[in-house]
Amino acid sequence: MNSGRKLLFIGDSLIEYFDWRHRFPEFTVWNMGIAGETVEGLSARISSVSEKISEPDFVFIMTGINNLAMGDKGFIRTYGDLLRKVIGLYPAAKVYLHSLLPVDFPWISNNEIAEVNSRLKALAAEEGAVYFDLHALFLDEQGALRREYLLDDGVHLSEAGYRVWSDSIASVIE
Repeated sequence: MNSGRKLLFIGDSLIEYFDWRHRFPEFTVWNMGIAGETVEGLSARISSVSEKISEPDFVFIMTGINNLAMGDKGFIRTYGDLLRKVIGLYPAAKVYLHSLLPVDFPWISNNEIAEVNSRLKALAAEEGAVYFDLHALFLDEQGALRREYLLDDGVHLSEAGYRVWSDSIASVIE
C-alpha cells in the first residue's frame, strides 16, 4: 500500500545500483542515479530531473566520490550550488545530503573522505539540508572500514552495505 509520500534519490552509481522501489514499496520512489555522475553532472541535470519529478517529500543526494576518484578536490562550491538548486526546486521536501562512504580504493584516502565529509556537514547546515552521516555506519568499533559492506571493487556496496544504508533511511522516513 502506497503511503502517498514520495522519495527522490539522486546521484551516482551508489544510488543507481540499488532497487529503492523494492526496498520502500509503501512509497512512490524515483531512482535518478547515474553511474559515473559527478557533482557537476548532477548540478547540470537537476533542472531536467525536476521537469519529470514534482513535489517529493524527501530528496536523498549521494554524489562526490567520482570527483575524488578523478582527483577533483574542489567540488564543494559546486555542491553548494547543487544543494541550493535542489532546495529551490523542491522547497517543501526534506533534503538529505549523504556523507561520502569510506572506500578501499588505491588513490582515494579515507582521511581525504573524512575531510570532505566535514565540509559537506558544514555545507548542509549552511544551506538548510540534513547531513546524513553514513560514513560512521561503515566503520567498525576501531574505526576501520567494514569491508563486508563493499564489493570487491572497494567502492560499490554489497547487499549488506545497502541494507545498512536503506535501514538508516527507513529510520528517518517512517
